[in-house]
Amino acid sequence: MEIVDLKASEEFSPDHHVHKSLTSTPRSDISIACWEPGQTSPIHCHPAADEIYHVIDGEGLFSDGSTERRLGRGDTVIFPAGELHQVQAVTRMVLYRVQAGPDRRAESVSTWPAVSATRKG
Repeated sequence: MEIVDLKASEEFSPDHHVHKSLTSTPRSDISIACWEPGQTSPIHCHPAADEIYHVIDGEGLFSDGSTERRLGRGDTVIFPAGELHQVQAVTRMVLYRVQAGPDRRAESVSTWPAVSATRKG
């Protein structure tokens, strides 16, 4: 068993959000992510890992390119492996982040992909 101290791990930077890995296994990584208002992640995905954010404190905008939601303390969002997403802090924000998958590397894109004008369904 391993115990982590989230509060003691908090660290903020005026230049960019700060991710700190707290513990990991071959299939997962647990981290804390600290954001100042206005800080924004790149549009990215993790092709082989789910990414789960739980808002410990503050509020942020979480987007998958088609839906944007403002989430706050106690809310959780799950981005399945391969789903593009972006996070922006509205207030000072602390996130508990879990990445689950064998390869957790991120792939970024510069803009959201265009949505097809016609959909078949």
